[in-house]
Amino acid sequence: MVRLAHTVVLAPVPRPWLVDALGVLMDLAESSRTEAGYVLLPDGREVPDLRLVEGRHLRPGAVYESVAKDAGDTDDTERTDRTDDTHGTERTDGTSDAGYAKGDVRAAAGETVRVTVEEWRRTRALRLAVAASAPDGVLSAHAVLRGPDRPELVELTGRARIENVWSALSRPSGDAVLRCEDWWTAADRGRPARKAPLRARLTCGIARAELVALPRPAREDDGWEVRVTARLRGRGPLRPVTALALRLFRRPLARAWGRGLDDFAAQWNTEVPQLTALGPEDLRREIQPEPEP
Repeated sequence: MVRLAHTVVLAPVPRPWLVDALGVLMDLAESSRTEAGYVLLPDGREVPDLRLVEGRHLRPGAVYESVAKDAGDTDDTERTDRTDDTHGTERTDGTSDAGYAKGDVRAAAGETVRVTVEEWRRTRALRLAVAASAPDGVLSAHAVLRGPDRPELVELTGRARIENVWSALSRPSGDAVLRCEDWWTAADRGRPARKAPLRARLTCGIARAELVALPRPAREDDGWEVRVTARLRGRGPLRPVTALALRLFRRPLARAWGRGLDDFAAQWNTEVPQLTALGPEDLRREIQPEPEP
C-alpha cells in the first residue's frame, strides 16, 4: 500500500448560503412545467437542450434527456399543440406530451445523457439516476441528497466502461459519501468527527484508491484547511506487481497528487467566492436572467 497526503486551503462555503442556494434551485425546478416534453421556466421560456421523454415532471419515473437542436429546428412557432404533461394529452403529430417530434432534436454527436428521477421529496431526499453514453464509453451513476431543505448526507455511486484502454482499467467503479453536519462542524468549529466527513473509493481491475478529507479552520484566515489522504493498493491477480509499481513510482505519484490538488484549490478559490457572494435574489437572476427586450 502507498499513502499520499497533501493539505490545501479552500475558500469556505457557508452552510446557510448552501441551504439558500439549494432552496433557490429547488424552487425554480418545482415552479417549472413541461409542455409536449419541453421544459419551461416559470416565465414560459424553454430550458435549452433538455426534454422530458418519459413519465411526469419531477415525479418518480420521470426521465429527462439532454439533447442538441438539429439545424432544422427553429423556435416555438414551429411546435404545434404543446400541452401540459400533467394531463397526458397527445399532440396532433402523434407523439405523447412526454416526448418530442421526430427530427425536432437530436443527440449531440452520439452523446446522450439521461437523468431519471427516483425520488423527489424536499423534506426527505432527492434520488437521481444518470446514464451517459458517448463513442468512447458509457457511465451510470446514482446520486442521493438526504434532507434537501437542510442537507444531511450526499451519496454518490457510479461505474463506467471505457473503450480503447487497457482492459484492466476499462471498467472503473467508485462511490463517495459526504456527511454534511460533520463537515461543517469540523471545518468551521474545529471539532473532529469520529469518521472522516468525506470519503471516496475508486476501484479498477488492478488497483483500489481510498480517499479521505479532513477539514478544519484555516490558521491564517477564515478558509478551510483540508488534509486529503489517498491510500493506493493493488488488487486481483496482478496485486504483487501493482504493489511493486506503486512503491517504485511513489515520489512522482506524490508530486502529481500535490499538483493536482493545488490546481483544484486554485480554481476553487477563484470561483467559489464569486458564488458565495451572491444572495438568493442574485442567484435567481443568475440562473434565470431577465429576458432580452
